[in-house]
Amino acid sequence: MVCQYLEDTFELYLLGALSRDDSASVESHLGTGCATCREQLRDAGLTVYLLCQPAKPARLNPKQKSHLFHRLREK
Repeated sequence: MVCQYLEDTFELYLLGALSRDDSASVESHLGTGCATCREQLRDAGLTVYLLCQPAKPARLNPKQKSHLFHRLREK
């Protein structure tokens, strides 16, 4: 595996969604000390962390809600 290919797999790697062979390739490459990929892995970790956080539901005030439903009915 080359670095360019790996940058698309770090999130999947962190989520455990890669095959054993692909995971082993990522780990092997990271073991070489590639600073670029280690930084990308840290960024991927932050992305995965943020995506796993629960989202707060949007709360519209009654006037906004009424306006939104009115516009939806028009379509």
